[in-house]
Order: sequence, then structure tokens, then C-alpha cells
Amino acid sequence: MSMLDETLGASFLGMLAAAILYGVTSVQTFLYFNDVGNRRDSCVLKATVAFLWILDTIHMAFTTHGLYFYLVTNFGKFEVLLYPTWSMLAGVYVTALSDLTVRAFFAKRVYICEADFDWRQHTSLNILSTLTVCGEKRFLARFLPIVIMALSLVVFAFAFGFASKGYVLKTFKGLGEVSAMLYISFSGAVAADAVIAVSLCTLLVRSRTGFKRTDSIVTFLMAFTINTGLLTSICALACLVTYTLWPQKFIFMGLYFALGKLYINSLLASLNTRGALRNQGRGGVITVPTQVLTPIEFPIKDTEMEMSRSKGSRGDTEQNGEK
Repeated sequence: MSMLDETLGASFLGMLAAAILYGVTSVQTFLYFNDVGNRRDSCVLKATVAFLWILDTIHMAFTTHGLYFYLVTNFGKFEVLLYPTWSMLAGVYVTALSDLTVRAFFAKRVYICEADFDWRQHTSLNILSTLTVCGEKRFLARFLPIVIMALSLVVFAFAFGFASKGYVLKTFKGLGEVSAMLYISFSGAVAADAVIAVSLCTLLVRSRTGFKRTDSIVTFLMAFTINTGLLTSICALACLVTYTLWPQKFIFMGLYFALGKLYINSLLASLNTRGALRNQGRGGVITVPTQVLTPIEFPIKDTEMEMSRSKGSRGDTEQNGEK
């Protein structure tokens, strides 16, 4: 494998993956704002979705500029590969901000789900057991979001610091002196995604009702949460491993181009699937198996005609009897 394959080649493939994911982000953003059911969302949530799409657009522009600088503007000048462009470093700021926003959204979701406790579910328990369960839920409702946000802020701070050092050191070799910042940032990202996935799956397990239709929805949500959390965790872990093994190559950079877009798409997918799941849940409430209960219908018009005929026949019989 040549030097260009390990540097510009890896970055180019990462940009292609990022461009595809940006297209998915744009489609999902359009679907979100075009869905009638989402119009009831708060202005803050709508503004967050629009803000994330704008950040993703800016990041795509920075990535394109960086690759254009290396592949077109300075074609054949291999010495430029020693220096990071301003747009590449600026893209780190944008990715760090978008990742922090997405994780804050999921932290709030964990908080709302944990805090949404129904006392009526524990009316059969004694007072001590009820207080124990409520205390545990309140503790988790406060503790888990704090852990998620703490890890998210660590990721943001060290990614921000790494990019800032890049403007000062000006060379990829110089960035090796502060590689610990990138290690901590990627490690924190893996940990934060794992905590989010485990927390949401735990909440979904608790929400099982015993009804087949409802539990099938819960199972689907668990699989969706695990897959999205696992995908982002694997991508962050791959960035960490590739940078540890090959710090002078751009393989980690190609993976990092797609990382932020995976986070945004996971948030948009969770928002856009609400309508379908809501309709499926409503359908489960009114559905009755035909083999258990077969309804018998009596057409009103036919019944009235039969009654009038029977009355008429009885009247004729009585008249004939009198005669």
C-alpha cells in the first residue's frame, strides 16, 4: 500500500461515506419537518433538528474543502500532507458540537423516562418497598444523565483542545505531542454511547406489559437502540484504534468524517419512527383475533323488513280466523 493510499485514499473514502450519510441526514430532516405528527413537537426540538442539519452541512463543506486542497489545489505536492488545513481542524469543532448536542438530547430522554414514575403501579406494595423503588428511580433519573453529560463534555473539551493545538503546532507530527487528548476524546465517546444504549435498553425492559403487540414494539426499540449505539461506539472505537496504531496515516480521519453524521442520523431516526410505532401501538389496542371472537352482525334494514312481514302475516291470519 502506497503512502497516498494510506493518507489521501483513506480520507477520500471517508469523505464519500460522509457524503452518503449527509444525504441520509438531509432526507431524514425533510421527512421530520414534513410529517404532520411532528408539528406538535416543541420549538426547541425543531430548532435542534435544524441546528444539527446546519452543522452537518458546514462539516460537509469543510471536509470537501480540505480534500480539494490536497487533491486539486496542491496536486503532486506531497509536502502539503505534513500540514493540516484550517478546514480540517474547523471540522473537528463542528463535529464536537454536533456530538454534544445529540448526546444531550439522549441524556434528556433518559432523564424523562426515568423520572416518569407512576405511583399507582406500586399501590399493592407496602410503604417501605414503595419508597425504596421510588428512591432508586429518582437516583437513576438524576445519576445517569449526569454521567452521560459528564462524558459528553469530556469528549467535547478534549476534541476542542486537540483542534486548537493543531492551529498552534501546525503539523501532523506536532499533533503527536498532544495525542493523549484524542485518546481521551475517543475513549469518552465510546463510554458515553455505551451508557446511553444500556440506559435506554434498561428502561425499555422495565416497560414490558405482557401484551404481545406492545412487547413486540419494545423489542424493536431495544434492537434499534442497541444497533445505533453499537454502530457509533464501533466507529469511535475504530477511530481510537487506527489512530493508536497508525498516527501518521489518515485512516482515523476518514472514519472521523462519518462519525458525527452517524450520531445525527441516530437522533433523526428515533424521531421519525415515532409515528409508525404510535400507530402500531394503537392498532394493538383495538385488534381482536377472529378465531377467539367472531362478531355476528344483524343488518338493520333486513331485520325491520322481516318484522314487518311477520306482523303482516299475523294480521292476515287473524282476519281469516274472524271470517
